[in-house]
Amino acid sequence: MGVLWATSYPFGRYLASYEAPQAIVAVRALVAFVFLILVARSRSEMRIKLSPALISQLIVLGICCLCLHNFLLFEALEHTQAQTGAVINGAIPVVVMVLDYLIFRRTLGSWSVVGVGISFIGAVVVITHGELINVLSATLGYGESLFIVAVIAWAVYTILARPLLERYPASTVTAYSCLAGGVLMLPWIFTNLDASIALLSDPGIVGLLALQGFLSIGVGFLWYYEGVQQLGALNAAVYINLVPVFGVALAVLTIGEIPAPPLLIGGSLVVGGLLVVNRMEQRRLVRDRIIANSV
Repeated sequence: MGVLWATSYPFGRYLASYEAPQAIVAVRALVAFVFLILVARSRSEMRIKLSPALISQLIVLGICCLCLHNFLLFEALEHTQAQTGAVINGAIPVVVMVLDYLIFRRTLGSWSVVGVGISFIGAVVVITHGELINVLSATLGYGESLFIVAVIAWAVYTILARPLLERYPASTVTAYSCLAGGVLMLPWIFTNLDASIALLSDPGIVGLLALQGFLSIGVGFLWYYEGVQQLGALNAAVYINLVPVFGVALAVLTIGEIPAPPLLIGGSLVVGGLLVVNRMEQRRLVRDRIIANSV
């Protein structure tokens, strides 16, 4: 899952010259929808009543996941390196935890707060390219700004999807979210129709897009949520920490991006802080279960 998700960054950078993120997102989303629906049918997981309220929730998930996060990710990759995007997006678990605290008052342990702080510093190092001394006066790059908004959008998607995933199969929820996001992105293709036609007229590129939709979104999402079911949310979250690591490595191997020292330092802090948070929260969860069972 970590490798599949990480491929989006060098892939998006490779396609940046087309300047057609709308077409990229729409094709990937609709291919993923077809795959996930087939999986849901094979597992008899289609028993879901699409009420107006549920449809509205799925549309919101599609907007957050694809129209905002995925679109902004590929738009940002037209303006900054794939490695930078992979590391910034690696801070998603931290943003989820912060939003959980602000919205639901889910508290963190003291060491978890330290881990969040370490990851935040790492993200700042990457975003400012190591110019921490001038952080207040530094101009935030356009690509980095888009990645920050994309991270927030994914964190909101994670929080909003949580209650639905507790009631319905992950394959079905993800499939309909992909359908909603893909359909909503289709009209935006006409805002840069020439670029989209140039992108989609290349059979090789279309094949890569279909493969990305199948692997990165379809299989990647499916394996992640199956990992949550088998390992628990906290243990599964550890593997998200590998996405920036694989993203940097794949960018070196596929498109020849050489990581600068600030990116390596900041990326290490992001991943290290997340590992601290996951480890401490896992211990606290085990402790709370022991206390609950003893009462």
